Amino acid sequence: MNRFKRDQQAISAFLRSGALAPALLKEAEQLRAAAAAAAPRSATNRGTRLADSYKAETTQSPLSPGGQARDIGRVYNDAPHALAVEFGHRSKAGNPVPGAHTLGKLIRSKSKRRRRRK
Repeated sequence: MNRFKRDQQAISAFLRSGALAPALLKEAEQLRAAAAAAAPRSATNRGTRLADSYKAETTQSPLSPGGQARDIGRVYNDAPHALAVEFGHRSKAGNPVPGAHTLGKLIRSKSKRRRRRK
């Protein structure tokens, strides 16, 4: 009986080939849509601007410093106040305002669903 041998060079070449980019973009788009739906909204215009500022893209980046670049899907928000809303900040009066952690919550829920499927 033949044993399976993993070809690390072939796997590495596949991950850098660009063949995964469409699937990664589809996953990133789903996460972007979920983040926009879950984004906190306020009575001012800033609430909708935050939700509308989520973007999804594919690019190449190393997974570890100095590692080889491979295809990744990325979701980000380019609104000026996105970091303050995501991670928290202090109000003008100096009171702490907790972060919404929108992307963090979505990532955790997605990984829990994957673990349940196995």
